[in-house]
Amino acid sequence: MKVLFSQSMRELDLDAINKTGIPSIVLMENASRGTAQIIRNEYPVNRYPNLILFIGPGNNGGDGMAVGRTLAQWGYYPHFLYLSDPEELSGDPAINFNIIKNLGFKYSEINEGRKLTNIIKGYSLGNTIFIDAMFGTGMKRAVTEGIYFEIINAINRSEFKIVSIDLPSGLSDVFPPSEGVAVDPDITATFQVIKIPHLFPDDRKRCGKIFVVDIGIPEKYLKDEKYFLELSEPSSFSGLLKKRDSGVHKGKLGHGLVVAGSEDKPGAAILSSVSVLRSGAGLATCVTSERNRDLIMRSYPEIMTFREDEFSGIETIPDEFDCILAGPGMGVSEKTEEITRKIISKSSVPVVLDADALNVLMGKTNILEEKNGYPLVITPHVKEFSRITGSRVAEILNDPVNSARNFSIKHELFTILKGHHTVIAAPDGRVFINQTGNPGMATAGSGDILGGIITGMISQFKSDFPILTILQAAVFIHGYAGDIAASLKGESALIASDMVESISEAFMRIDEYRSEFTFT
Repeated sequence: MKVLFSQSMRELDLDAINKTGIPSIVLMENASRGTAQIIRNEYPVNRYPNLILFIGPGNNGGDGMAVGRTLAQWGYYPHFLYLSDPEELSGDPAINFNIIKNLGFKYSEINEGRKLTNIIKGYSLGNTIFIDAMFGTGMKRAVTEGIYFEIINAINRSEFKIVSIDLPSGLSDVFPPSEGVAVDPDITATFQVIKIPHLFPDDRKRCGKIFVVDIGIPEKYLKDEKYFLELSEPSSFSGLLKKRDSGVHKGKLGHGLVVAGSEDKPGAAILSSVSVLRSGAGLATCVTSERNRDLIMRSYPEIMTFREDEFSGIETIPDEFDCILAGPGMGVSEKTEEITRKIISKSSVPVVLDADALNVLMGKTNILEEKNGYPLVITPHVKEFSRITGSRVAEILNDPVNSARNFSIKHELFTILKGHHTVIAAPDGRVFINQTGNPGMATAGSGDILGGIITGMISQFKSDFPILTILQAAVFIHGYAGDIAASLKGESALIASDMVESISEAFMRIDEYRSEFTFT
């Protein structure tokens, strides 16, 4: 499933209209009928017969009018509230307004909040729905004052059920949501694909339940390389999860090397190493301090160990390993920088850098250029990424997709920017957005587990699948394990060890996964 910036969606619409010859009014009709069906299913006419539709001056308003008259055919009673002079509408919205007039539907022009208050008084909470059709993806600046500011605040203060069409009015990928007000709907019905403002920065909570309506844009236009964003789905990596051959042995399933865990943070070494094995790798070795070795072996005897001082002294990394993870719990020190530089420059297999292996790169990203052609993966959270790039945290949060994408292209590596919707960016510019995970995963050790899963799956599958496909699978499984663990423990009480125990469940229950987005 593609994900688009608002401008890209406008370009896609124009491609469908100009290159295929599909009239824009047909696309509007398709979008509106699909949206009306969602409203009909979620809010049956026998319970919610009354509709108050907030109609803006552009195409989103046209969509709203078409939704209202379609629902009227099914027994609903729409009241159209125009927030600008409806006689000045043009194009498809004007066509729909003429239909509204000709059919004799109830409509009013609203130019102040007091008038809206008086209208609302005539409706009951128990049988009325608000439908937001003010802006959609057409926002150019934040709503900070004026009639729309009053209306949006009034909508949000009310206790009516709210449906937004395409995008809650006030949200945009042009400006951050903190700059103004936006509608907080119970449901959003968006068209053809998910848009960036549905996801970032953590805006999904402001969109309610999201439905994606197929409006009839030909699939071939979505395949254009300029639309580089996609949502990760199990179908993206289903080949990795096929049943193993009966004759397989551990030597064929990869050997992951984990360099992790200072004496103060042995847990990072344990969590990341066991996650290598839980993700299916045949072997896992952990390079760690002497004090940690006994603790690791007592916790998980399946994990082999390598003394840190011995590893520091070698000139060539043994070729028995299939992927190397460095960083979890290592501590920020000259020794960590030395080991990280050695791994980057001496490795001949894929390398994953996390936590302190990233922190030591602050102001020294030139170290990344020392790699020898193997795939390099970095897994920062936003603050770590800020330290590496020198960008402010707010800048990254406001545009995580391009932040990760630009860094990956520049340094020819894969960036996994961790967050509510983790971003996976490839050196060729492609980007995938993960849809699993929950706030309970914001806990110590969660990132160590992700690093281990990535390392285990690369070790196991690198010969048969592209690295980008493996990364999609690893990030998805990590989030899904967190979701399963949260369903058992609750988000507030969730700890990293719960997630480790749920990794196997995530693999076994992948066919049961249901997206948070509903595609119609």
